[in-house]
Amino acid sequence: MQSAMTFAENGIEHRMICATSSERAIKVQQFRELGRSFVNQRSHVIIASIQTIVRRLDKLDWLQPSQIVADECHLSLAATWRRVLGNWPDARLLGLTATLKRLDAQSFDRKDGGLYDAVVIGPPVAELIDSGALATYKAYAPPINFVATKIGKKGGDWDSKDLEKELDAPVIYGDVVSHYTKLSHGKPAIAFCPTVASAERFAQAFRDAGYRAIALDGTTDDAIRRKALQQLGTGELDVVTSVSILVEGTDVPFATTAILLRRTQSLTLYLQAVGRVLRPHPDKEHAIILDFVGVTAIHGFPDDPREWSLDGESRRKGRAASDNVPDVNITSCPVCFAIHLSAPECQNCGHQYAAVSRREMKQVDGELVEITAAAKEQMRRQAEVEKQKARKQRISQEHQCQSLEDLIELGKSRGYSFPKQWAEKRWQFIESSRKQRTG
Repeated sequence: MQSAMTFAENGIEHRMICATSSERAIKVQQFRELGRSFVNQRSHVIIASIQTIVRRLDKLDWLQPSQIVADECHLSLAATWRRVLGNWPDARLLGLTATLKRLDAQSFDRKDGGLYDAVVIGPPVAELIDSGALATYKAYAPPINFVATKIGKKGGDWDSKDLEKELDAPVIYGDVVSHYTKLSHGKPAIAFCPTVASAERFAQAFRDAGYRAIALDGTTDDAIRRKALQQLGTGELDVVTSVSILVEGTDVPFATTAILLRRTQSLTLYLQAVGRVLRPHPDKEHAIILDFVGVTAIHGFPDDPREWSLDGESRRKGRAASDNVPDVNITSCPVCFAIHLSAPECQNCGHQYAAVSRREMKQVDGELVEITAAAKEQMRRQAEVEKQKARKQRISQEHQCQSLEDLIELGKSRGYSFPKQWAEKRWQFIESSRKQRTG
C-alpha cells in the first residue's frame, strides 16, 4: 500500500489489515528504501482498504477506532463505506479528497443525507503549481472539431463498450504512438483507456513500435501492478495502459505523461487522471497531457479556478461545471493554433475551414496542438456562454415538470444513477421558487 510508505516516510509507525503477502512486501520495501520497517503491531494507527475492512467486519470486534480518515472521500457515500462507518458510529470522521464531486450528484452534507458537517478547502491547483507543490504542465488537444457519436449511458457516464468503438472509429485524433514519440519520447506515461481490450490493444501498439509497455486492469495481480509501477519509475517500462485503476489513491510522481483515451462525463475521473502526472519529481521538467478524445473541452484544465462545496457541485469561475452538460465543440486553427468555438473560419486569422462531413472527418489523421495559456483563457471565455446556455436549458426543463414523477423521469433520461433522490431534493427547491413567485 502506498499509504504505508507515505506514513513510513514521515516516521509514523503503523499496523495494517491486509493479506500477509502484502504486509511482507511493504516491510521489504520500507527496509530497502528507508533502512527499517515502520510496521508495528502495537501501533494505534491502522491502515486498511475499505474492501478489506468490509470483508472482515465480523472479525474486527477488537477494533474500536476513535478517528476514521476516509481517503478519496468522494467515494465514501457508497453503501460499502456507510456499512463500515455504521459499525463505529461514535468515531469521528475526516474525509480527504481533491475532487469533492460525484457523478450521481449526491450531497456530502449530513443535513442532505451525506456524512459531513463542514468542508475545509485547500489551496487551488494554480497556487500549488506556482509554489512547486505540483508540476507545471503542457496540454495538447485535438485541433479539429470533436463531435461525439451517439453513445449509451451506464452508471451516469458514457458506456465503456461504446467508447471502445469510438477508439476503433477512430475519433481519437492522430496516431497515439506517433504523438507520444513526437511529444514525450521516453518519458514515463500512463494511458487511461475505457476497456480492458483497448488497454491491451494500445499496449501492444506501443510494444510494436519498440517501447516497453504493459496493460493493467482491476484483475491484475497486486504484485504485478506494484512491479509495473516500480519499473515505470526506474525506466524499465515506458508506458502503462490502464482501465479502472491508477486513477485514485495512486502516487506515481515519476509519471510524466497522461495519455487520455477515455472520454468521460465525470469531472472527478478527469482530474484524478491528470493528477497522476502533476506530482512533482526531480527528473520532471513539466508534466504532459495528451488529450486524444477532447475531454479538456468538456471539463477545462487542471488549474482552472473551481469552487467546491458540500452540496457536491463544483463551479469553474463564472459558470457551472456540471458533469451532465452538452459538449462544447472547440476548433483549433491549423494555421495560427487559436482555439475558438466551431465556425466556418478562424476567428483569429480568418483561415477558411474546408467543409468536411463527420464521416470524412473521422478518416483524417489529425495532429494534437499545444494549448497555450492565452488559448486556454480564450477557450474559457468562449465556452462560458455555451455553458450558461446549457445550464439555463437544464433549469428550464426542470421547472417545466409538473410533478415529482415528471422530475424523476427527467433524471432518468439524463442518466443519473439516483434519479429519485436527485428529483426529491430538486423538487423542494422548485416548489419553493414557485411559492415565492406566486406569494
